[in-house]
Amino acid sequence: MLRTAIAIVVSLVPGFVACDGDEAASDTTADTTDTTDTVESDTSADVEDTNVADAIEDSAADTLQPDTADTADTAGPTCVAHEPLCQDEQIAELALKTKVSTGKITEEGATEGEFLTHIDATGGGMNPTMSYVYARFTATGLEAVAISDEEAFESDAWDISFRRYFIRLNGGVAGPSCVEGARTSPATTFETLTAVPDGLTFRQEQYYTADGCELVPDTSGLPGPQTVLSSFWSYPGCVKMTFNTYVIALADGRHVKFQVKSYYTPSVQDSCNDSGTLTTPSGAGNFRVRWAFLD
Repeated sequence: MLRTAIAIVVSLVPGFVACDGDEAASDTTADTTDTTDTVESDTSADVEDTNVADAIEDSAADTLQPDTADTADTAGPTCVAHEPLCQDEQIAELALKTKVSTGKITEEGATEGEFLTHIDATGGGMNPTMSYVYARFTATGLEAVAISDEEAFESDAWDISFRRYFIRLNGGVAGPSCVEGARTSPATTFETLTAVPDGLTFRQEQYYTADGCELVPDTSGLPGPQTVLSSFWSYPGCVKMTFNTYVIALADGRHVKFQVKSYYTPSVQDSCNDSGTLTTPSGAGNFRVRWAFLD
């Protein structure tokens, strides 16, 4: 598939000003200079459009309620590959790249049957210069898949991808596979989740409208697409963890319980969670996620 990748960074929040450290990582692969950039709004994007407004309302990232919408797709073991919609728009508007990410994936946990995984999703800095980090869930840990953003549109080898504060699943508009995700109820903890809850419904990535290929923006306070797992964070001035627990349904029918532990270095994340403040360098884009197979 040939296309011209247009590196256009589109801001969806008028007058948005990035906080120090939100987009500046201390990892050696990332920028460490603390900057405060003002991102201009894209006046050509009409977020008042009915299709976009309806999509935002239907898929808003509610950090308190579980995913139980009747309109969501139910996960199943049968996957029929599809061609993702709106590929040109995604390349242009989401700064998708042809350079494969050099970000490393490292297993840090030691609990049997459970993984604590570090993902360097810094992407080259505040303005990413490389693709998302693509990965698949395996019995030995989260395994990197060396593909570019554009190649990911045609690959079923990956399950999940990370860059800066975005996490995407391989399904819907993001990829050709059938990976889906669902948020469990607030009372559900990672430790107590031992099976897929009854009545839980699953969603594929639908952050572009099928009619018109218009971006459905996240409404939590930072610009970007509203992804299935967007509610892993809130934004009181930094990327604060909600500690929501998700179930990810893989294309082969298996299920993974999944929780984002931190986006910054752990000590900085604690400060953000407790007081909404950051110290710099913050280590932004260095995910630590906790996960385990449910079946």
